[in-house]
Amino acid sequence: MAITFTTDKLQGLPSAVAGVYGRIQSVMVKKYDATSDPDVAVQWRCLYDVVLHASAAVRNAAGEYPGWGNRLRSREIDHFTCAYDPTSNSNPYAQAYADLKSRLASGSLASSIADA
Repeated sequence: MAITFTTDKLQGLPSAVAGVYGRIQSVMVKKYDATSDPDVAVQWRCLYDVVLHASAAVRNAAGEYPGWGNRLRSREIDHFTCAYDPTSNSNPYAQAYADLKSRLASGSLASSIADA
């Protein structure tokens, strides 16, 4: 799974870049235990990291594990967290991609979002 989009939130690049290839590199589901405060219940969170490349061709040409030199950087797009429901049959990666798409579309982070 991967997505492509247009963004102007890349570090070191002054203008918008079209066709940015984004792929979720890692997903972690984490349980936060309840505290002594009765208003704070157990929470499950899905944390994920996004790797950005100029295009799918650039990423694929770099091999299985592309080095940092082939990646684009964006502090606004590289790490997110979302709520997770452990009782659902949802794959954490699928949930992370759905969350990433909605975050990019709802904010001023990106436009022209599509599955790659």
